[in-house]
Amino acid sequence: MKWSIRLFSGLFWMVLSFSGRSQDTCSFLFSIPQKTRFATADHLSNIYILSAENAVEKYDSTGRLVTRYTNNRLGAAEWIDAANPLKILVWYAGFQTAVFLDRNLTELGRLNLSQLGYPAVRCLASSADGNIWVYDEGSSHLLKLSASGEKLLESQPLNLAFARPFAPVCARDDGGQAVFLGDPAQGIAVFDPFAQLNRVVARLSAPEFEVINGWLVYLEKDTLHIEDGRGLAARKIVLPAGHLLPETRQWVSKRRWLMAGPENLRVFSY
Repeated sequence: MKWSIRLFSGLFWMVLSFSGRSQDTCSFLFSIPQKTRFATADHLSNIYILSAENAVEKYDSTGRLVTRYTNNRLGAAEWIDAANPLKILVWYAGFQTAVFLDRNLTELGRLNLSQLGYPAVRCLASSADGNIWVYDEGSSHLLKLSASGEKLLESQPLNLAFARPFAPVCARDDGGQAVFLGDPAQGIAVFDPFAQLNRVVARLSAPEFEVINGWLVYLEKDTLHIEDGRGLAARKIVLPAGHLLPETRQWVSKRRWLMAGPENLRVFSY
């Protein structure tokens, strides 16, 4: 009985705490006049984009351009992980290469996963301790690698836990507390900090999601969903209809909803 009361109390304060930091609606903040292929934000509200010219650009919380990075020798950059604003990860999928940048977008180093023996990587993420999480589709293992490529941790084969081959398209490190791998067809696999599978949460049709202190945040049609990851609590925010224009791409990140149109990127808070 006492355990049940403590559990209920903990959930109540967790929901209250998250709700207290969130808005009931999305608020438009500013637009960035740049054609954008991908966009994300860090917990300091800096915005990072991949421009049409294949440049990584960093903007501050007011939309002012701070600095940029270009590298055309590795093909097209696919996405950015800015969970650690002091060590930003840029993924060049065509060359299976992760590039690490500092806060000024100066290159710190790079990791060619094919050369390390992992040629079938589609999903990876920065870890809270400065290393990198990689899902190797060849062996169906989640791996934790150091910045030099040393294997630090390895999960059990995920194909043993699913009816079909597990094919995640999104990975997130939740501040060193857990790792989330999302396969839209089969669900989100949640691992502990030692790469051991803890649970699988319900299917998520959205290919991309964000994780904030155990809460899943994702977009589905015209709605922003915020769930606690276990289905015990949830909030929904209907996105402002006037901004849901055709021919746009959308991403959700740390406290930011980002929408790229033909000529600019619109930034909203939630």
